[in-house]
Amino acid sequence: MTSTPVYPQLAGVITLSDVKQKGTGSYAADYVAWAKVMQLINQHANGWLPELIAADDSCFVHRAPDGTGYLCIQFVNGNCSTPIWPFPITDARNNAIPYDKISARNFTDSHRRGICSAAAAFFSLAFELWAREEVTASAESVEIQPEIQLQQDTPKSAPKPVSKRISKPSNDAIASVPSAESEVNIKKDLTDQCVDLIQSKLDRTQQIAWIADKATKWDLDESGSKLAQMTIDQLQSCIDELKGKPNLKQ
Repeated sequence: MTSTPVYPQLAGVITLSDVKQKGTGSYAADYVAWAKVMQLINQHANGWLPELIAADDSCFVHRAPDGTGYLCIQFVNGNCSTPIWPFPITDARNNAIPYDKISARNFTDSHRRGICSAAAAFFSLAFELWAREEVTASAESVEIQPEIQLQQDTPKSAPKPVSKRISKPSNDAIASVPSAESEVNIKKDLTDQCVDLIQSKLDRTQQIAWIADKATKWDLDESGSKLAQMTIDQLQSCIDELKGKPNLKQ
């Protein structure tokens, strides 16, 4: 009797810092880059490698009954292998492509996605994204500064003395772009609003995960406060999102 191989179980290996986002609005999608998936497999499941199964005509593209194409992928480690995992060859909108229209780019893109899909199926790697479950934050990979410190650490500018002579601004000055100082004040006001909303809408665990998610989404990879690294538009987006959340129960 042949024993069933024990596959590596990699659920929970990915963190928020591994998750990227493409698209906007209803077309936004979270994903982990195929290179990161393979790096994690090489690190945590060393020896397991993806392999394509050829069709009867020795081509790696299999022909479906409706005339489209698909791949058959499995992971192999010595004499052990996973079952075969079929994966469709699709365009950028996930539409299956007719067999005779499949390009090298279609083939390789679907191959990379197919590897990620098979890794989730057999090793549970990044299954959270496919199952739409929460991905945890990693303290090692995402630096989070308590955002409440922004209110304490940001020095308040001293009021400027008012000149006795007040000249009327020209039309050109009125139409000019806001000064750097005014942008700093706008950003500080938005940051304060965001801090207040974070504290009133999210508990401590949610705060860390939420801020880490924004840091990953917008590539805020400098050390220190992630809110301080956001643009005015990003801060406003955070405020709009947080306003839609219910307040914490007292």
